[in-house]
Amino acid sequence: MFISRIKLTNLRCRHELEVELADGLNILVGANGAGKTTVLEAASLVLVGTPLRTTNVKDVMSRDRDHLRVEVGLAEPGAAGGAEAAAPRSAAIVAAAAYSRDGERRLTADGAPLEDAGRWKELLPVRTFAPDDLRLIKGSPRRRREYLDSLAARRSPEYPGTLRRYDEALSQRNFLLRTSRGGLRDAEFEPWEALLAQTGLLVAGWRAAALAGFVGPFQRTHEELTHEAGDSLRLVYRTNVSGMDEATYRTRLAESRQADRQRTYTHLGPHRDDLRLMRAGLDMRDCASQGEQRTALLALVLAEWEQLLDGPAKPLLLLDDVMSELDIDRRRRLVAFTRRGGQTLVTTTDLRYFSDEELERSRVVDLGPAPAGCGCDG
Repeated sequence: MFISRIKLTNLRCRHELEVELADGLNILVGANGAGKTTVLEAASLVLVGTPLRTTNVKDVMSRDRDHLRVEVGLAEPGAAGGAEAAAPRSAAIVAAAAYSRDGERRLTADGAPLEDAGRWKELLPVRTFAPDDLRLIKGSPRRRREYLDSLAARRSPEYPGTLRRYDEALSQRNFLLRTSRGGLRDAEFEPWEALLAQTGLLVAGWRAAALAGFVGPFQRTHEELTHEAGDSLRLVYRTNVSGMDEATYRTRLAESRQADRQRTYTHLGPHRDDLRLMRAGLDMRDCASQGEQRTALLALVLAEWEQLLDGPAKPLLLLDDVMSELDIDRRRRLVAFTRRGGQTLVTTTDLRYFSDEELERSRVVDLGPAPAGCGCDG
């Protein structure tokens, strides 16, 4: 499937906007504030369940309105081959999302209600790149653990359930640490610690295996994008349960109860894991320029996206403001990547970032100037 049409109401600065898109590469061009990023936000809101740059839907609702609505028309690619972007086609399915400022939500597929966006995640998986994504490198370990979880879940269907059981056991042990006033009662801790040891080692093992399987594609993608040696970058998984078996894990948890009670939380376990991007043995968070960090992040996204191309559903790639910080050679290589399959939406303020041949083989959507009175950057 691919997106043939997006119609949005009251999203950021655009009270009404409708665009037609094509399979292949779509270039959204316009002034700052014209709504380029807003179109990507709309696609993400419906197909992923969250906007592109925030987790709070109210943040993307037009300030003077009390609701928003997005319709996404999904169509089947044409049977004809060829590298050029296929013309827009009539929607086979209309996916929609509507939200009110007081918290009401309605998700539908051809008018039939949906509980969540899970259907679309299987039918049209989405991978995104946005400037704020640098938080994956520079932000808290929690974001990197979530990234590891996404890799592990794609590799092992059992992973999400195991992670939920781990989180539940962790919550119970932390509750006991905070509430056991008269001393630590072993009998109450032991069942939860046994479950933590069992599921924690599985979580750590699946994360490590998923990352090990992803390092090669990531390094090859970075090398192809930059023409730098692929092994100059490494992804390093850090966990404090490395080398343990269940018995050792349980013993360590029992030994740490008193110290954990002082902390009021459990110190040992994969909820403390981290992922580091290393360049020449140094952490990119500390030693790399913002341009180098963005290129490494882009390589992560492209490597994931390319792996999804081999799956049953061709992925959608959303690229926000990516061309401005790439040199001309890397722009050409990025566009070549997008020709490998699936649909791509890329935003830009300047079509000179693209060659004439690239523009001829793409669908260009001109959103024009920013609406009057618009103070947003979308």
